[in-house]
Amino acid sequence: MALVVAAETGVLFSSLEETLVVTADIQGQNWTDGPRIRTARVGEDHMLIKWALNSTLTGLGIDKNYMTVNIRLCFAPISQVERGWRKTVDDLHKDKTCTIAITSQKYTTEGNFTDWRIRKNVPGATYFVRAYVTDTDGTQLAYGQTTDSLKTSNLIVIESITGRHLSMDVASIIFSTASVGALIGFLIVEFRRLK
Repeated sequence: MALVVAAETGVLFSSLEETLVVTADIQGQNWTDGPRIRTARVGEDHMLIKWALNSTLTGLGIDKNYMTVNIRLCFAPISQVERGWRKTVDDLHKDKTCTIAITSQKYTTEGNFTDWRIRKNVPGATYFVRAYVTDTDGTQLAYGQTTDSLKTSNLIVIESITGRHLSMDVASIIFSTASVGALIGFLIVEFRRLK
């Protein structure tokens, strides 16, 4: 029976230790120069993500089984409200918090970085960045994230493409006016022809 339960559940997030330090800056913006929320635009802005083993853990051998670091973009709680498809679940195989993959890198004690251009298909929402460390089997062993445990600081608001531009609004006004004018002209011609 215990094997069946183990097979049905994966790694629990609550069982992971936070051993990585992760930072994310948007085109030179950093967390020390103002508000704790940054704004970025899809298809335009880049995110510089850095990660490393927490310096207090270096040399303790805690990372002997670490092989890969998977960096993901995760929905903040404010962007999960009434959105079950983004629901946080303790079982990482069922969790929908971190569905957007950024990159995977080989683990090194010194850490690494990636410069990620925010893709156009990323939905507009409030996010944070999380890095999972996995072993050779791909099992999550530890993590690090840009935000605190309550997920309220160091958040990133990503603005999606709205599809509206000033030129489109002007064109729609011109064509709407022209179509109304054509309709009035047609009705005047028809009304005179009937007389």
